[in-house]
Amino acid sequence: MCSFGVATTFAAAIPVAAPVAQEWRLPELGAAEYRRSATARASAAAERARAAAAAEPSERAAERFAPVVAPAPWVTAGELAPDRRRLEEPVRDLRDVLRAIACDLTGSGGRFEAVVPFGDISVAGSWRRETGGGERFRGTVRCKPPRDERLRAFCVRDCDGTLELARSYDDELGVVRTFAGTFDLVVEEAEKAHRRLVVADDWQLVALRHNQDAGFRRAVQTAIDRGAAFVRAAVAGDKDYLGGRVADDRSYGSGRLALGLLTLLAAHVPCDDEVVKAGFAELLRRRVVDTYSLAAALMALGKLAVVPGRALSAREQKCAGQWLERLLDNVDPRTEDRELLRFNYVRGPRYDTSVQQYGLLGLAAARQCGLTVDGAKFAAAGRQLLAVQCARAPGGRRAHRIVTQTALRAAAGDPVTGREVHSPGRGFAYVDADEPPFGSMTAAGISGLLLARDGMAGTGHTDRSLERQLERAIDEGFAWLARELSFRCNPGFPERSRFHWYYWLYCLERSCQLADIAHLGDRDWYYEGALQLLAQQQKNGGFRAGGAADLQIDATCFAILFLARATGRAAVTRSGG
Repeated sequence: MCSFGVATTFAAAIPVAAPVAQEWRLPELGAAEYRRSATARASAAAERARAAAAAEPSERAAERFAPVVAPAPWVTAGELAPDRRRLEEPVRDLRDVLRAIACDLTGSGGRFEAVVPFGDISVAGSWRRETGGGERFRGTVRCKPPRDERLRAFCVRDCDGTLELARSYDDELGVVRTFAGTFDLVVEEAEKAHRRLVVADDWQLVALRHNQDAGFRRAVQTAIDRGAAFVRAAVAGDKDYLGGRVADDRSYGSGRLALGLLTLLAAHVPCDDEVVKAGFAELLRRRVVDTYSLAAALMALGKLAVVPGRALSAREQKCAGQWLERLLDNVDPRTEDRELLRFNYVRGPRYDTSVQQYGLLGLAAARQCGLTVDGAKFAAAGRQLLAVQCARAPGGRRAHRIVTQTALRAAAGDPVTGREVHSPGRGFAYVDADEPPFGSMTAAGISGLLLARDGMAGTGHTDRSLERQLERAIDEGFAWLARELSFRCNPGFPERSRFHWYYWLYCLERSCQLADIAHLGDRDWYYEGALQLLAQQQKNGGFRAGGAADLQIDATCFAILFLARATGRAAVTRSGG
């Protein structure tokens, strides 16, 4: 974990009020930092539940039960319910079920829906006061198939067991000071396949933290510097995963090289650094094919083009033009006659929201490189996103407050005014509007809408009706994010919660930066996201990979791009095409 430095005394760090009824009294937009010790162990599979219950949990639990990236040991003010006595956001990790119960000062147990792969978890029990002021909870755990039938295929057949938990509450500070608990479960993975699962977590309060204080800013800068050193070493080391091989019409090694160079520039590594110069020279020699890699290559050159005193060379301009031409050919040809632009990996009858975002990022970066892009392309790509935005979320219209970074700076310590969006929210899925939406795709969709809108404005392409539609869709997308917001998982459809977490945060950074948003639904997206990321940095400077099949270089680049707030606010200009 990453600590900002422990205060000498808690009382000296944060002014405290007279003791009141138990509630969380965190600094405004601040957080409580904890030191954590956690384990997740499992037994070998047994044919019968009774045999599994008696087995020793001797091996590390499978990734599906305890994802590699564990939610960080923080409790933030943004997570609290209005009564400030419990946390209020969906739980998607078994370890966070324990955290939710330990942090709930209102009652006993609880119900946690759609915790994949366990299903709907019910915990029944009660807290008992112990000598010395602590509390202890003993409860039973029962899991049922989730109500959402789409999730049942991803969940175990059955699961039950016990939970034991102890905690201490600090009346003076108004926080849970410590908690430690253990789940002891028997999971039926398949017929005649039962396994004992023991998950333990122990949290000790380190300090209360003010929002984006000096310690936070130092920790972020240190993390960026260490992460950049990891990426620089990877680029200098000519790693296999950065190679120039093209296979099955994909050039992901070159895309990663470009992403690494973009990351180094965002981390303020000088453009005349020997490794950066050699990396760009190598990238210019490569055959770059797919939309992800082409967009990353254009983004890296676009970042280079805006370095003060550094103009693109003739060779760099030529490559940028070739990459743009290839990018514009990587589309779904079925919609070209319908004023829709649907990006694909390469030219062919396929589409998804993620690659659409990257297509638009490539177009925007091409303009940064000084290339002319037809504004009609931005309009056609925007129409496509409008066509695949999901239906409005159930539950009716809600008011979601949005505070811009401009308004926050202008307030200068005075009360901040925000804009309220009244909408139930509309998210984005991976491909079609009738699929369930989730966080990374919603943020990617919003980014695409913003890039389409600003690309139209920057090229002088006027379509008032389309502009109004884009503005409304952007507001509805941000309303969905405010409603579903979580930094501890990829929010939305629970089956996607533990996948593409770094990509989710990177897409969130991009959409909020493009829209100049500082607070989303009264939550500081940058502060809360950064707290989660800081806990994932490893001793080598890289960030813990999202799963066994993921690469640390991808996680590290996305993490640094988030922490560095690499996406500048959209600069709408009418020059340069």
